[in-house]
Amino acid sequence: MPVNGGGKSLSATDDRVASPLDSAARSSITALARALEVFDPPAAHRAALRASLVDRLSIAAGVPVAERADAIGGAILAEVSIVFTHVRPVGTSDVVPDPASAVLAASVLGRLPGMAGIARAIRHQYERWDGSGGPHGLRGPDIPLSSRLLTLAATLVGHPQHGQAPNWTARKRRVDELIGTTIDPDLGAAAHLELESGPPIDSDVTLDSVLSSLDRFVAETHGSPVEALIGIGAAVRAVGQIPSVLKVIGEQALLAVNASNVSIGRIGEGGNHVHILVNVGEFAEDTETHPADEQYTNVERPGIDLIVAGEGYLRSVDEGRSDDPTSSSLHSRGLRSEAAWPINIGNDVWGFVIATTLADQRNLDHDDLLTLRLVATHIAAAVVQAERFAEFEELAFTDPLTGLGNRRVLEHRLLDIFERPSVDRQDVALIMCDVDGLKVINDTLGHSAGDQLLVAAGESLKTAADSVANSTVCRIGGDEFCVVLDGGGMLSSHPVMDMALELFERSGPNRSMSCGVALATDEVQSPNELLRRADVAQYEQKRIRKGLPPVSQLHSDHDRRRTRRDP
Repeated sequence: MPVNGGGKSLSATDDRVASPLDSAARSSITALARALEVFDPPAAHRAALRASLVDRLSIAAGVPVAERADAIGGAILAEVSIVFTHVRPVGTSDVVPDPASAVLAASVLGRLPGMAGIARAIRHQYERWDGSGGPHGLRGPDIPLSSRLLTLAATLVGHPQHGQAPNWTARKRRVDELIGTTIDPDLGAAAHLELESGPPIDSDVTLDSVLSSLDRFVAETHGSPVEALIGIGAAVRAVGQIPSVLKVIGEQALLAVNASNVSIGRIGEGGNHVHILVNVGEFAEDTETHPADEQYTNVERPGIDLIVAGEGYLRSVDEGRSDDPTSSSLHSRGLRSEAAWPINIGNDVWGFVIATTLADQRNLDHDDLLTLRLVATHIAAAVVQAERFAEFEELAFTDPLTGLGNRRVLEHRLLDIFERPSVDRQDVALIMCDVDGLKVINDTLGHSAGDQLLVAAGESLKTAADSVANSTVCRIGGDEFCVVLDGGGMLSSHPVMDMALELFERSGPNRSMSCGVALATDEVQSPNELLRRADVAQYEQKRIRKGLPPVSQLHSDHDRRRTRRDP
């Protein structure tokens, strides 16, 4: 039964010709899937089962190859948030809809090279055929086909117990129950036919086999896995702010409690005021959805003290006295009722969610307050996820000893610089340094002393480089460091180098570094060439510090001797 005009099953040859997946996306999927496998093996097994079912059922339904590839990638990465949250799925036979987590995961994945289609599939995986799902309430064919496939496969697999295969008979019955409400009727019918007449479902499918099968969708290119990791890092940095996710949660809360507006905020330092992060619903004209600086004290918004103490509250003008500060505040803002609940992360009150109704609307009640409590739980999970993303960035792109960027950061920085025209990188300088005598320190005083030496070197370089805008300092391995001065390099590179050497020498006895500078002039055509020139300059400096003649002088002496011998 073809879906959306698919018309026929798609062979491996069709896949390779279409090439809907690029190599960078393939590398990103692999990196994240392997992380999922480490953090939660049962989730990785579920991902493999879902991806295998998506592949099989999309062929049976005649799904076009692009949507098929997006759905397989989405099935692998639908639980990618587990990598960052360490949170295990609820032990239930059905998938628990969590549109906010889907939006957060999609926000990250959508910033990676070639992953827009997969991100779209994940974002809408909890939409329902009848329009009652989220995050956007899409209905019927408006839901991306790849997302409909994810919903179908997730329902079939469910959350089996660790080490056990799904109860396929019960799961197929569950799919039949949801056809027309949650599940696309055509996809459900195609799945029913395929699973009744086709071979048995393989419960032992592995993530390795699923990842290998992705090669069918990838064009023959020479993409680098390092580029994919750099892309992941960029996405991780971009998701450090979560207003888009909070907005989705706020919109869902607005519908759930039938309020006029919902605000999500953060408790300020000291607990004396609050910062509003997101406003959703009907507000005054000058109110922003994502305000830059909207904050209130307890005097301006009575009840903040209760939130800071970890308590929720429910207030109405109908119940308060005329001299009650809360009633006065509601009156002045043209409101009838207000309900709020704290957002707790661990033992701390992180923030709050507040719902209000206008003067001509109904009063919020205790059921609405309980709903806000659930909303606060979702917000806490989203915040924790964002913090885990930041931790992932630190692990992937930070040298753990010195806190500086690592080699990947350097590669990323240089790639960005060399994407510009040569005239726009003339004033870029690269300083390459290594710490003298590290091996001797490690052998005589121990590696702890060697680590202290490296930390001091990194701090000296960072302090010196901070005097120049757009500087980047990295430890690229062992005793080697690099400083990139993106602008002002011609005038600043040697002063920065001299300052770093002086600071390092003053940090302890018998401390020295050998450094060399290279400029990204017209003759330098690639990052590798710039690195090579800086390395040669650093080697020359090391020879001079040892009292040896520089290599250039040796070459000049050799040329002069050869000239005297030539007739």
